[in-house]
Amino acid sequence: MQLTPLEIGLVITLFIAIVALIVAIKSYGVARSQQEHTERLIQKLTRDLAVSNSGSVGMGQRLLAMEKRLQEEPKKADQKIDYYNDDDFQPYSQAAQLFKMGLDAEEVARRCGLSRAEASLIQMMQMKSDVK
Repeated sequence: MQLTPLEIGLVITLFIAIVALIVAIKSYGVARSQQEHTERLIQKLTRDLAVSNSGSVGMGQRLLAMEKRLQEEPKKADQKIDYYNDDDFQPYSQAAQLFKMGLDAEEVARRCGLSRAEASLIQMMQMKSDVK
């Protein structure tokens, strides 16, 4: 049985179509997995952003409370604030001590009752002051 050139062309076209279909199916699978990975990353970033925002809001509220207290109780210029014994500053001074001991931001946040963002900010400030 001898194939005509038209039949040979049809067989080659069928083979190319099957290869193209296989490549398309594999590409679809890869694209689907990349989409799922991207969606997981977006969810993680959204959670991290929410944590950061809540920490910023919490720190802002604490700063406003401290500012209000300082305005209500004016202190003499020569009198110093005792940061280590002041209830408003205690979590921050305790966090600074824990960072000096080498703890990470997550552990410091848990122990001091601070948000992860506040602990990270204190850690950055601690590292900057250690460099000087």
